[in-house]
Amino acid sequence: MRFLVFTDGDYGLRILENIRLRGPPDWEVRHVRLPQGLPTLVEDPGRYLEGLKLGGRWGLIIFMAESPSAFSLLPSVMERGSSTSVIAPVDDYSWLPLGLERQIREELGEVEAIFPRTFCTLKPVGVGAIDEFAERFGAPQLVVEVEGGLITRVEVVRGAPCGSTWHMAEMLPGTRVEEAGKRAGTLVQTFPCLASRFVERLLGDAPIHLAGHIAQRAVEDALRA
Repeated sequence: MRFLVFTDGDYGLRILENIRLRGPPDWEVRHVRLPQGLPTLVEDPGRYLEGLKLGGRWGLIIFMAESPSAFSLLPSVMERGSSTSVIAPVDDYSWLPLGLERQIREELGEVEAIFPRTFCTLKPVGVGAIDEFAERFGAPQLVVEVEGGLITRVEVVRGAPCGSTWHMAEMLPGTRVEEAGKRAGTLVQTFPCLASRFVERLLGDAPIHLAGHIAQRAVEDALRA
């Protein structure tokens, strides 16, 4: 699989590093930085992508913008990117308000596009390229071993793209079973989690808390398995 990863700042760069570190060795991952210093209103997106050469066909584009201006480039990027699938995660509502998301979806037309809020909610959706990525990165899936009421080992089957699941898996052994879920959520939030700490009406909570709840449920589900 060939992945083309666009980043806009530190959020995307840390995720890119984790993908390269923990993705399968046969994945080809190319990195492109999005233009900086964009105006609040981007009237001609193509102007900011002039000269962008993306090098043939790509199985999947991962587009990690951190502002509405950067997200407004996505349809033009897809026109140039020779891919029909894109994952564009949103860990802060201010980066992509729902109205802009609807507009972008319309402009993307037949492109298979998903906008996970947060990135660690991602699961397979029935689209080949997206699912290949989501088998390794997204909503955490774990195998947990227990002995004498203590966690002895945590295997990450699928982990949060930012890397927090692997951090949690390393720190959790030695924890009492009844405390494991709650501690997992705390460990993920102090990784530190990349999601926003501001409560969003859309989610009914802060995205960082949502990430913690997702990690907690993953551990509890693994313990019940």
